[in-house]
Amino acid sequence: MRNQSFLVLLIVVVGIMVMPIAQTAKLALVVLALLVLLYLKRGYFYVALGSRALNAKEPDEEKAWRFYEQGWKAGLPLHYTVMLGNLFVQRGDAAVALKIFDSVLVRATRKRGQNAEIAISATVSRSMALWVLNRREEAIESLMEVRKGGKMDKNLAINLGSYLLEEGRLDEARQLIDEASSQLPENPGMTDNRGHLMLLVGQLSAAHALYERFLAEGTPQFPEAYVHAAQVNIALGKYGRAGKQLREALTKPFYQTSVVTKETVETMLAQIADLHDSSDDGEGLDEQLVATLYEEDLFDDDSPNTDVDDDDDLDPNIELDPEDYDDDDDPDIDVEMDDESVLESQLFDDEYDDDEEGSKK
Repeated sequence: MRNQSFLVLLIVVVGIMVMPIAQTAKLALVVLALLVLLYLKRGYFYVALGSRALNAKEPDEEKAWRFYEQGWKAGLPLHYTVMLGNLFVQRGDAAVALKIFDSVLVRATRKRGQNAEIAISATVSRSMALWVLNRREEAIESLMEVRKGGKMDKNLAINLGSYLLEEGRLDEARQLIDEASSQLPENPGMTDNRGHLMLLVGQLSAAHALYERFLAEGTPQFPEAYVHAAQVNIALGKYGRAGKQLREALTKPFYQTSVVTKETVETMLAQIADLHDSSDDGEGLDEQLVATLYEEDLFDDDSPNTDVDDDDDLDPNIELDPEDYDDDDDPDIDVEMDDESVLESQLFDDEYDDDEEGSKK
């Protein structure tokens, strides 16, 4: 029960009020009960003070992290402790975050059945602290252990996928990405991991199509998606488009857990500042379609015979016979302009008069 402590306090107060003692004594006992409750819940109080200091018009981060750490030490429910640890690993001290997650795991193992999900969440978050502290192999192995236990959620899929890609373990990353796609609904982090993998293995046209669609359909709130999309465009020589995406990346929040830094993005922008391409403004649906088609097998297995053998006439016939001009067996073909397709109209629009009624644009 979420308000169990307040329910207990209410019962205590009611019990005090019905006791056959003087009113002054009752009041003193009620005040004492309130003080006991405030002491037991002082962790919330410290966290509230920390949030106030961090979100003030003039933030005092030193004070905020001090209050947050006091709140953790004073005691908080497990799920709140994990949330506090995430705050430390993203914006504060990763070493403190590691201690917080370790304490959660110790408490969670005491009641494994009830706190199994919290333990998994703490392990995934703990891997971020290890990553920030440059203990990368340990971060990967901790998530591998969770995965071996048959547990898979979106945070594990995103974090482990990102770590494997950053470490160049592409075969393992591909296996994880495919496994996650078969078990979980697609989310922005998973989509970015898939596009990043395409980039790293050289599937540039497929990666370009994925990121154009991904960024057009939604607005990812993490900079990695825009940086990876820009890297694809740089590889394709589309520097104008890449510059736009890098500038968009700079508008997103950068945390300690981000695999790219703001300084890296600014350096990339400076490197392509003087580079130009002929199709800065030409990206659109047609280009996406062409990029997608390049990734498909457009030919059947039964290919025409193109080998030269003895039956082939190697001398070209360059003379025009009368039959080439007229063949009575050729059927008459009537073309009705009203039946022309949109594609034909776009391709051959110049052959028709501009003032022709019913022409398509």
